[in-house]
Amino acid sequence: MKKIFTLLLFASASIILADDIEVSQDTLLQNLNYGESADRIITFTNNTSSDVELTITLVDQTWIPPLGRLSGQDDVRLPDVPSELGFSEDLICGTPDPNPEDLLVTIDQVERWLERQGRSSRNIVNVQIAWHVIHQDNSVGNISDQQIAQQVTWLNNTFADHDFIFTLDIIDRTVNNDWFNDMYDTYDAIAKQALNIDSYHYLNVYTSNIFIDGVAGYAYMPNQWPEGSYMHGIVLDYRTLPYAGGYDGDIAVHEIGHYLGLHHTFQGNCTTGNDGVDDTPAHHDDYLWQCNGNLDSCPTMPGNDPVHNYMTYTSDGCTWEFTPGQKDRMHAMVATYRPGLLENPVAPVWMTTANETITVPANGNLDVTINFDATATYGGTYYGDAIFTAETPDTSITVSATLNITGFPEIGLDATAIAFNDTYVNDTSFVSLEIFNVGSDDLEISSFDFDNEYFFIDESELSIEPSESAEISFYFVPDSVGQFSGSLIINSNDITDPAVTVSLSGTGEASPLLLSFSDLSDTLESNTVTTHLLTLTNAGNVTIDYTISHEIEWLTINNENGSIAANTTELILFNISTLFMNYGEYTGTVTISTNVGQFNIDVSILVVALAIGDEITGIPQSFKVHENFPNPFNPVTKVQIDVPEQGHMQVVVHDISGRLITTLLNSDVEPGYHSIKWNGKNRLGAMAASGVYILNVYLNGQQHSQKMLLVK
Repeated sequence: MKKIFTLLLFASASIILADDIEVSQDTLLQNLNYGESADRIITFTNNTSSDVELTITLVDQTWIPPLGRLSGQDDVRLPDVPSELGFSEDLICGTPDPNPEDLLVTIDQVERWLERQGRSSRNIVNVQIAWHVIHQDNSVGNISDQQIAQQVTWLNNTFADHDFIFTLDIIDRTVNNDWFNDMYDTYDAIAKQALNIDSYHYLNVYTSNIFIDGVAGYAYMPNQWPEGSYMHGIVLDYRTLPYAGGYDGDIAVHEIGHYLGLHHTFQGNCTTGNDGVDDTPAHHDDYLWQCNGNLDSCPTMPGNDPVHNYMTYTSDGCTWEFTPGQKDRMHAMVATYRPGLLENPVAPVWMTTANETITVPANGNLDVTINFDATATYGGTYYGDAIFTAETPDTSITVSATLNITGFPEIGLDATAIAFNDTYVNDTSFVSLEIFNVGSDDLEISSFDFDNEYFFIDESELSIEPSESAEISFYFVPDSVGQFSGSLIINSNDITDPAVTVSLSGTGEASPLLLSFSDLSDTLESNTVTTHLLTLTNAGNVTIDYTISHEIEWLTINNENGSIAANTTELILFNISTLFMNYGEYTGTVTISTNVGQFNIDVSILVVALAIGDEITGIPQSFKVHENFPNPFNPVTKVQIDVPEQGHMQVVVHDISGRLITTLLNSDVEPGYHSIKWNGKNRLGAMAASGVYILNVYLNGQQHSQKMLLVK
C-alpha cells in the first residue's frame, strides 16, 4: 500500500521565566506520519552564578483540551467565585478523622515498607484521573475542560519533586440537581456508585456544590475502603479549581494528599506522632489560619508549626510544601493500599529524552533534545508534559507537548466468500467472519450493505483499533427451497479499499414441519365463538420442539408449547371469540418458534352486524346471561348480560359450597347489553383457588346460575 507523507512542525517562540531559569518555549507541537520520528530542541538559560541540575519527568497526558492547558480563559469565571479561594474557617476539609488504632497500624506498615524498599528505590507513580463534572440543569457548576486541565497541570507541578505524576484520561458530565447540591450529606455514595470508574487504576475526582455544607473538599484514606471500592476518590467544590485570574489549585493538592495517605498535620494536636510522619512538627488546631513561620503552638515539642504544609489549614497562598517524610508515607500507602496505581504506565513511548537529569552551566545555556517517535504508536493525537525541576533554585518548569500521528487504517478479512450450511425454509443459520485492522489507525466501518434480503447482520457499523480484530456473525434465512446467492459490501475508511466485497451463498431445504394453513381468515357475527384446527406435522426423523406466541386478545390457543415426535402430528385449536367486539376488521400474527425455524401465521377476522330482528340490536327482548368467556379461564373472564328493562341487578360469585366469594355488581341498571368481568379475586382482594365457581345473577325477581372453571 503506497502512502504519501507530509510533515508539519510548529513551536512557540516565547520565553518563559521560572525563577532564575529560562526556557525557550513552553509548547511543542509535532506532526508525523506513522513510522517517522523527529527531534526537537529547547534551550535552557541559567541566569544564576551556579550550575543548576534539572530533573526531567515525562508525563503521558492521554486527554488534553484543544486550546492547550496553559492558555487563559477569562470568559469561564463563574458569578459566585469568592475573591479568595482556598480553605477558610467557614470552608474546611470534610475528610473524616482517622480511627486512632487504624493510624497506628498504618504507621507500622509505612515503617516496614520503608525498611524493605530503601529510600532510594522508589519508582514514579502515575495517578490516572477520571474526572466527573456534576452540575445543575441550568449549567451552574459545568466547569470547562480548560479549568480541569489547568488543575491537573497544577498537580503535576506540585508533586513533581515527590515522584507522582497525574494523567487526565477521562472527563464525563452529569446533570443532577440533587447530587450537585447535596453530595456531601446525602448523595456521596449514590453518585459515586453510579459514576465511579475502576478505582484500582484511577483517581476519581468529583466536582459539585459542597460550599453549601461548609466544605471545600473531602476524600477518604486509602485504608478506609477496599482498594476497588467506588467510595474512593476526592470531591471538590467546583469553585476551587484554578481560574484565569490566578487562583491556585491547592484544595485538590490537599485532598489528593489524603487520597495518598496523609493526615492533617494538626491531627492529634500536641501529641507525639500526631499525623504519622516524623518530620511534620506537632501543632494545635487552636492556632490554625496563621501564615507565621515563627508560630509554635506546641512549645514543649520540637519545631515550629508547619504553616507552609499542604496538609494544614492556613491563609491562601501560604502553603507550598510536602516534607520528605510525607513523601515516604504517600509512596508506602500507595504500595500497601493502592497497588493498582503502580500498574499504570509512567512515561510516554512517543516522547523521550537521552538523560533523566541535565546540568545547566552558570550564566550559560544548554540545549535539550526531545525525540518524537511515531514508529511504535498508532495514528491519533497524543499529549504529554516534560517537567523540569530543581531544588536550588526552587524550580518547576512544564513544557507541554503534542504529537499528531497520521496513520492509515487497513481492512483484512479471514474470508472473501461465505457459504452457509443447507438451511430449512424459515430457519436461520449463521457464519462468523473475522475482520482485522492491519493498519496504523482506527478502522471505522460505516455500513454493511447486502444485495439480497435473505442475508443480514445485526451490526450497522463497527470500529476496530490497530492490530485488533472483531468477529461478526452473518445470517441466512431462506423462505423457499432452492439456491440463494448474494454479496456483502463492507464500507470503511480504508483509503485503498473503501468498499470490500464478500460473496454469499446458501441453499434452502424443505422444512420437516408442515402446517395445515399459513394464514387464517374468517367472517363472524358479534358475540359468537368459533374454532379452527391447525395441524402440525413432523415429516422428519427428529423431534420438533415448538412454542406458540401471540398478542391477540380475541384469540386463545391450546397447547401453546410442546414437542412433536418424528412422523407424528399435533393438533392445535385456535378459538376465536367476538364477545363484546364492535363491527369491523381485526388482524394479528401468531408466531410458532421451533428448533427447525420460525413460522408466522397471519390471522384476520371480519365482525359483521346481525340481521334485523335479531335480539342483539336495540333493547334485548328478554333477560339472558351468556356463557362467560373464556371458560376455563385464568385469571380473568367476562360475561354478557342482556337486560330488557330498568331494574336492580346483583351479580355475585359463590363457590360450590355456597359461600360468597365476591360481589361483581349490586346496583340499578338501564336496559341494554352489560359486560361484567371477574378478575379471579375474592372480596378481600386475594386470588381465588382453582376450582368450579357459581355465577349468580338476580334481576327484578329473576335469577340465573351457571358454572365457571378457574384453572391456574
